[in-house]
Amino acid sequence: MPVAIITGGASWFSRETARILLDEGWHVELSDINMDHLAEVLADLNKPGRLNGKFLDVTDRENVKAYVQGIAETHGNVDALVNIAGGTNHLSTARLPFHESDPAYWEKVIRPSFYGMMHCVHAVVPHMIKARRGGIVSIASGMALRGQARMAVYSAVKHGIVGFSQAIALEVAPFGVRVNSIAPGSAESRWSPDLAAAHQGRSSPLGTRTTARDVANGICFLLSDKAAHVTGSCLDLSGGTLLH
Repeated sequence: MPVAIITGGASWFSRETARILLDEGWHVELSDINMDHLAEVLADLNKPGRLNGKFLDVTDRENVKAYVQGIAETHGNVDALVNIAGGTNHLSTARLPFHESDPAYWEKVIRPSFYGMMHCVHAVVPHMIKARRGGIVSIASGMALRGQARMAVYSAVKHGIVGFSQAIALEVAPFGVRVNSIAPGSAESRWSPDLAAAHQGRSSPLGTRTTARDVANGICFLLSDKAAHVTGSCLDLSGGTLLH
């Protein structure tokens, strides 16, 4: 049974991704720093024996390493890593002009979204190289492809995720490991299933907002054999808002 690790497991992106993978016969390991929300996800998905949830602070490199090692030892493999942990909505991070921000603000944005992603990739890749298989998908953002005012640091982080994923994709390609990223676009539904309330008046040229299911479908495609020849890509799921 293939094994997937999904960080930021309490989000709607994670919930829908786990739902699809479970339906396709995967074992899923969810992690998050918000255990109350994670418990809700576990109860909703209700797959005891094939779904586990655990506290994990992705900014703690040693804990990430131990977490991944434990899963690899228990299941014998780690076939997929989905990096969803990060973002700014649940960090009480205001949107500031860059010249009004300071290094403490930069760290608050960078550590979970970028260092956290790197910690997870660094911990997982040796296991995938040894097995000569695996897939990694990291959530970037529309701001990875088009910067946004008052979000300079976050835009830089998301640009960094795309570039980092491309570089790692080249490093691990000889071992049968694929690395990709996803840009959900401006109508993002990481935390709220009620898109009308969360993004009132915002939609794509297709006339609809990006849903958590849209993102989950993209993630699961990139992890599937249907994307066996796809690596180093950034999948635009913005519904045409980015046109990069």
